[in-house]
Amino acid sequence: MQYSSDRLTHVFDCDGVILNSNSLKISALRSALGYVDSPSSFIDWAEEEFRLNFGRTRMQHFEGFTKCGLTAGYTLTNESMLKAKEIYSELVIDLYRQCEVIEQTKEFILRIPENHPVYVVSASDQEELRNILPRKLSSISRKNIFGGPTSKTENVRRVLETSGDLKACLYGDAVQDAKAAIQNGIKFFGLTEYSAAPEKLINFCEENRLEYYKHCLEVVI
Repeated sequence: MQYSSDRLTHVFDCDGVILNSNSLKISALRSALGYVDSPSSFIDWAEEEFRLNFGRTRMQHFEGFTKCGLTAGYTLTNESMLKAKEIYSELVIDLYRQCEVIEQTKEFILRIPENHPVYVVSASDQEELRNILPRKLSSISRKNIFGGPTSKTENVRRVLETSGDLKACLYGDAVQDAKAAIQNGIKFFGLTEYSAAPEKLINFCEENRLEYYKHCLEVVI
């Protein structure tokens, strides 16, 4: 890892980049859908949809389960969807308290020069992250954490407006992260080691000539 002397805004996704939380969130989803008596075939289908589309907001995921559930031969009612989302949110708050910071990312962030702003942009709920993440990584300011229900693409745009920098990069572990970087015209670094769908990320990066690494400490800026 090395840095340019030029000021650079660093934008980090959370799940699978800062926190090793992807597998825990998948388990939480299964539990939430089971709570509303969804059949196992539907839960399996929803898990795969969820795993392959990290980076969507929570509401986007659950609305998708309602609209597209017939693909799995089952319809999740709006009432069941809202209850499952409520249960999932409660489980995520608990798992965020328990899950570990990814050591490579922690070390990387601690090495970032003081004049380089650091932000977090996540599809997870903004208030949940603002309440928990700074306790785990004190170098991240609460006000620099942006999350759902605003989309990731829109939140990256907000970060760029806030920082006022022309140069920025986004570290992400999902295709949605890469798309948010592309749509905002900033550099993207794919991180595969803790990704929920590393093959999909690698394929997208290769198709779009984007850089990808196992973790942050391999990145050269």
